[in-house]
Amino acid sequence: MTDAARGEQPDTEEGTDEPFLRVPFSADESGRAGRPRKRLAKLIAAKLALDLLLVCGLAVYTYAVTYRTAFEGELEHADAFGVSGWVGGLEGEVAPLELQLFLDGHFVASAVAGEPSQGGRRAFLFRFEQPRYGKHEARVYAVRESRAGARRTLQQVGGPLELK
Repeated sequence: MTDAARGEQPDTEEGTDEPFLRVPFSADESGRAGRPRKRLAKLIAAKLALDLLLVCGLAVYTYAVTYRTAFEGELEHADAFGVSGWVGGLEGEVAPLELQLFLDGHFVASAVAGEPSQGGRRAFLFRFEQPRYGKHEARVYAVRESRAGARRTLQQVGGPLELK
């Protein structure tokens, strides 16, 4: 028997209880077959990691562009006759600042904040045409335009305030 024949297994069912046909292979080849698979597994893992980094980067960019904090402010007074407060742009914007008032989650009015004072704060006042008696929650949002007016997002100014 030759050395090559000793390393191979028989290719028939002869002398076994197993019904499957055996295919001859060399014991030396089994070690080499694992190398390309290991390399392929490493390449797939690297590609998945790069894909994950790309998706995370896009998510962070989208969040930064869409939801960045551009305004600060506060609702100072809310009663049955109106709502007042102040708002300021964190980016030092000089353009007019549009605000929207919502009562109990429903749009009520829109106004432009006044000229900025020395501290950069702009006062705003919403007066109701008819008194709003009862328990109501007021929220004011600053309107921010992006992409040359193609997209408008709202950012809440301060926290909600109940009408007194």
